[in-house]
Parts: sequence; C-alpha cells; structure tokens
Amino acid sequence: MGSIRSLLFMVIAVGIFQDAFCQLDPFQDDDAMITPSFQKHVIQTKKISQITIHYFSKPDGSPIEDGGIINQYFFDTTGKITGSLYTTKAGSDKWDTIKCLYWYDNKGNLIIKRTQAGDFYDAWYYKWNKDPMVQTEYHVQETSEASPEEAFKMATQKVIAADSFAYIIYPKQTQQYAYNEDSKIYRKTIVQYDDNRRLISRNTHYAVGWLYSEVDLTYDSLGRINGYVTTGNLNGNLNRKISIKYDSLGKIAAQGIWEDGKQTHHIEYMYDNATGLISNKLDRDLDKATIDILRFSYEMYGQDN
Repeated sequence: MGSIRSLLFMVIAVGIFQDAFCQLDPFQDDDAMITPSFQKHVIQTKKISQITIHYFSKPDGSPIEDGGIINQYFFDTTGKITGSLYTTKAGSDKWDTIKCLYWYDNKGNLIIKRTQAGDFYDAWYYKWNKDPMVQTEYHVQETSEASPEEAFKMATQKVIAADSFAYIIYPKQTQQYAYNEDSKIYRKTIVQYDDNRRLISRNTHYAVGWLYSEVDLTYDSLGRINGYVTTGNLNGNLNRKISIKYDSLGKIAAQGIWEDGKQTHHIEYMYDNATGLISNKLDRDLDKATIDILRFSYEMYGQDN
C-alpha cells in the first residue's frame, strides 16, 4: 500500500489505455494504492461523485449471504478520487472501517494520502519534479491531532520511510532508482513501453534478498489490454495471469484469473442500460464453489441519487 512503484506506473500509463467504456481500468495493479484504478475521464464525464459497492456471497446450493461489507469511493468534479471507505468484517458480528483521504496540488499530482484504521493513522507525502515524476516520498505514522492538510513535521510524526528517486528516461524505457534515508539504492524499477506509448512491462528488483516483481501486458488488435501476467517473490512466489474479454460495445465482459497455471476465478460484468456503468460484478471462485456478487450504485453531481 502506498508503493512508489504504483505512482511510477501511473505517471507513465495515464492516458495510454483505450477507453473500455466503463469506470474501471482494464489493468488493476497489485501494487496500486488502497483503491482500484478508475478511468478518470469516465468519472468526470458521467459526473460521478460517489461509487458504493455492496458485497454479497452466494455459495453453491445456498441462499445469497449479506456480510455487511461495503466499499465507498468519493470523487471531485474533475474525476480525481478524494476519499474512500472500506468496511471489512473482523468477526461474526464485528466490522472494521479503513478510511483514506487524498489531496492534490494545482497540477493534479497526488501530494498527501492519509489512511485511518481505528486509532492508527498512516500518511504518505509526495513531491514531484516537472516531468512529472515522484521525487520524494515520506511514509509516516501520525497522531490523531494531525489536521488533514498539515505538512510533514519530523519532530511530531514517526518516520517509517523517507525515500528519494532518480530517473533515466529513454525513448521506450524509464528507469527509476529508489534511495533510502542513507542515500543508498535499494530498488531499481524498469518500465518498458511500445511505439504507441503503451505500457508493456514493469520489472522491479531489490538490492538485497533477490526479491523482485514483474508485470507484462498484452493488447488486442484494437489496442485494448486483453491480459497481463504478474510474477514475483515479495510475498511468496506469485504467478498470476489475468485474461480480459470485451463485448461488442467495447465494455469489459469477462475476466479469467489463473494461479500457477490453474484457473481460480471467472468474472463477469453486468451494465446498466441507461448509464452504461457497471451494475454488478460476479466473481466465481472455482476452488471454493462460491460467487461473490458486487453491486454498484452511484451518486452524481447535480442529482440527489
């Protein structure tokens, strides 16, 4: 959560995806910040101020279960996300809520991301260079007295990480070097893209432990992402493949997920005929023989609901 690799990818990838005619990006990065990746231009065009996702579960042969899990996402009029609320189930009759708020500079670059889980606060502070690329990232733990826009203060907040970044930019490649507080390189990330400025791969290696992560993307004849493979060993060995299929209107119709060569999930999307936005996402877990049902609802600027 809060990984600078996500921000590097966002800088390079924004604007290169083909329009999938829905509010979710075809590529959902495992390293992404706490929210899914939304298509900003769709959020803005549709004047979406809030998306609520209500989670249900349907075990095979059993009725639909409502566990009370709800996620909410809030947007400004330009389509940027400003906040999110995650309700997670912590027990049979207990729920936890994770809150996240975002602030941007006048160029639209993310400068503060603050999360709250109970009495625990984490914040990330970003500074950007003119390219724009992230120049520094501070990750700190805060007290509950910190005001929302309060600037980073070394004496009042516990520093977890204070990283800085340097870049080498080639026609089809960007290299990022991450430095720790001791000005030592601890991570190198190489991003490759094709002649059409489309992301095709991102490879990250750490200086110690032989740790790495990699993602490789493929495109169909219409220039749409039709799949990607994520591999790595940061949290155990990972080999995940995502396939994407589109309907005749260009909307994401279905996805398949494979883990180590075995299909584990089949996902289908349903859309509202009036708005064209996602109404339901059906995620079948093939191993557990259950279907997770995600129901989407929206609030728009200028409308009551």
